[in-house]
Amino acid sequence: MDIAAEAPRRTSVLIVGGGPVGLAMGLLLDRFGIDAVIVEKSPTTTDHPKSRGCWVRTMEIFRQWGIEQAIRDRGLQDESDMFVQVESIAGREISRSRPEPNLGQTPAWKCLVAQDAVEEEIYRVIEHSNLVQVQFSTEFVGFEEVEDGVICEIRSIETGRSEHWHARYLLACDGAGSQTRRAAGIDMVGPACLSVLQNEYWRADLSRFPLAREAAGYQVYSKTPGVPPRAGILNTNGRDRWLSIIQIGEQKDDRPRPWTDAEMIEIIRAHVGVPDLEVTLLNRSVWRMSKQVAASFRKSHVFLVGDAAHRFPPTGGFGLNSGVQDAHNLAWKLVYVLRGWASEKLLNSYDLERRPVGQSNADFSFGNMIRFRRIDEAVRSGNEDHIRFWVNDLDNHLHSIGQALGFTYEEGAVIPDGTPHGGHLTRVYRPSDRPGGRFPHMWLDMPRKRSTLDWFDKEFTVVAGPQGEAWLEAGRNVSAKTGLQLNLQQLPHAHPADGIQMGPRGAVLVRPDGHVAWRMPYIPSDPARELAGALETVLH
Repeated sequence: MDIAAEAPRRTSVLIVGGGPVGLAMGLLLDRFGIDAVIVEKSPTTTDHPKSRGCWVRTMEIFRQWGIEQAIRDRGLQDESDMFVQVESIAGREISRSRPEPNLGQTPAWKCLVAQDAVEEEIYRVIEHSNLVQVQFSTEFVGFEEVEDGVICEIRSIETGRSEHWHARYLLACDGAGSQTRRAAGIDMVGPACLSVLQNEYWRADLSRFPLAREAAGYQVYSKTPGVPPRAGILNTNGRDRWLSIIQIGEQKDDRPRPWTDAEMIEIIRAHVGVPDLEVTLLNRSVWRMSKQVAASFRKSHVFLVGDAAHRFPPTGGFGLNSGVQDAHNLAWKLVYVLRGWASEKLLNSYDLERRPVGQSNADFSFGNMIRFRRIDEAVRSGNEDHIRFWVNDLDNHLHSIGQALGFTYEEGAVIPDGTPHGGHLTRVYRPSDRPGGRFPHMWLDMPRKRSTLDWFDKEFTVVAGPQGEAWLEAGRNVSAKTGLQLNLQQLPHAHPADGIQMGPRGAVLVRPDGHVAWRMPYIPSDPARELAGALETVLH
């Protein structure tokens, strides 16, 4: 890319991609008071449902941003997180999995909601921002590294006019086929193609069928001659918008030719079980299922966020969720470095922390893909015991609070305290205040409106035990000496059953993203020195 002769415009952060991850990053930077530019080649937010679930950690973050209820209002009804195996939606039901039980370990339970609704609600928050501008119908052309950042070229799709921008940091939020990642020279590791599928997004009123409101997805095993015998139909609003997913090949499209619109409508009618169903085709896409994680999430001033950093099979629903949490992890670190509160070394922790989570989610999603194949084999066998076993096992697909909340950062911007890492169970979440994990949720009031999670937003937070007043005084001293604002909070009680192991006189230092950075379960001779040392280690 040739740097233009005229001086480039300047921004702190340039974000390539205005999907849910790029928009989430923009919203976060706006909350911190940091300027950014988001460029998105599409003319507006997506009109395709794509992902269809926001899991508990993502909903907790949306709660913090004040958009949880707006997103929940656009999702499916509670307890719809299950799959139903059918010969057709109007026909015989073979079996179904069960909804995940809510054990009260989060203030914001998961929501089955489509990506287009999520993007619209995030964009609604930042479209009037004075700090973050979203430029739709704008493509990212390329970038050059300079000593203090990158110089990027962007181009209007409508006018062809190019602009050059200088940014301290460039964030690749441009999805699985990220051109920014390729331009940065970062390779993906893992199989690039597990299968080839067609998504068909369509409209038809199925509200007459109770089943249409009850489940997130339907595994169709059709006996109708001449149509694909197996398809998934995903529920986007419980009424009239549906997404069919049909495998069309292993490494390439193996059909003799693509289906015509008329043929696609007949396939949908057969899978629904209504021969004269009025169907409107909305849009379609052909895509490759992958299981890949980038070799590195950072190269100099360029960071990979979301699908640009990791591609999962959709079985498990961790794509969008991992991406929003990538942004939540990275944003506060960028802010602290940009404001001079932390050294550039803090940014190295992004790859150290998020890449193992990306790999874990890739492995979990791949396991779910294999689980679906086993269910297909069981249903085709017709053996009820065979079917029952795999349908019961299917609960492990969506009963995933342990995968969503149980991950910990074992290295990065955390200080281990010597307690061993026990790993996590995908189906069971065990709260803990151990360094690296999300601090446990506890309700702080009788109406159950205020959670401990509400403490963690823009500052580091000192959380002291119920008899840990000395830690609050230490926090005031450290804040005064460093000039760094610390949020000081005290627990009303410290029950190990709630995941609080610090004890009555202990304390933890929690990062702005809600993850514990450091823990000390007693009051030392000089708590201010210990706290200041922990903060210095994490930030520098």
